[in-house]
Amino acid sequence: MTRSEAGQTYGVEGAGSYVAGEETALIAELEGGRGCARPRPPYPTERGLWDAPTVVNNVETLAAVPWIVRRGGEAYARRGTPAETGTKLVCLSERFARPGCYEVELGTPVRRIVTELGGDLKDGAALAALQVGGPLGGFLAADALDVPLTEAGLSARGAALGHAGLVAFDERVAPVDALRHVWEFAAAESCGACSPCRVGSCRGLEMASAGTSPGQEWERLSRVLTDASLCAFGRRIPPAVHSLARVYGDRLAGWDP
Repeated sequence: MTRSEAGQTYGVEGAGSYVAGEETALIAELEGGRGCARPRPPYPTERGLWDAPTVVNNVETLAAVPWIVRRGGEAYARRGTPAETGTKLVCLSERFARPGCYEVELGTPVRRIVTELGGDLKDGAALAALQVGGPLGGFLAADALDVPLTEAGLSARGAALGHAGLVAFDERVAPVDALRHVWEFAAAESCGACSPCRVGSCRGLEMASAGTSPGQEWERLSRVLTDASLCAFGRRIPPAVHSLARVYGDRLAGWDP
């Protein structure tokens, strides 16, 4: 993280908080406080860092600026799709034959990224589930990869573009272990600013660890997380769990209301 005072720009070391990727939590950390999301409005462009109007951009966005300055905005807008222009950095996990970071145009088919860039999975393993867009981005089944890498395309499949990281799960990973992984992450990284996410993520982990179908209790918890969480972190948990349940079907019965 960087901040500027009196024309001087300097770095601020983060505390490893996932939620600090949310702009108001990032601002709270820069001010020396705890990285927790804040209610909006007011939005940072109105009152942000030290109550001054603040624009928050990530490094990937800023990295595109030199290319746009050299070639022009119209040239950049021709990349990607008409609705979602530009490029995206895609990071492929270690289970791929060719893991690493690739820059692709938005709209590139996910299947092409998996097969051509990633070279499918190591050791000829079969893909069982593909996590897209981060720990709470959502999951795609191996036979559902014919989708464009766009926010709209992935949202229609129950996933999210997020930071566009792709994590491969093969058949050696038990469905319940993948589910527990989602809940462990949610419980560990919830900032605790709101009780729906703070308590709900822990309750979800308890339900997943019990190894039984949660049924109506999960339906109620899903509604609370979606409707009452302060920021997108808590609201993203139910769609991620639902998408995983759709991938594994009966092997995760009860987790997809």
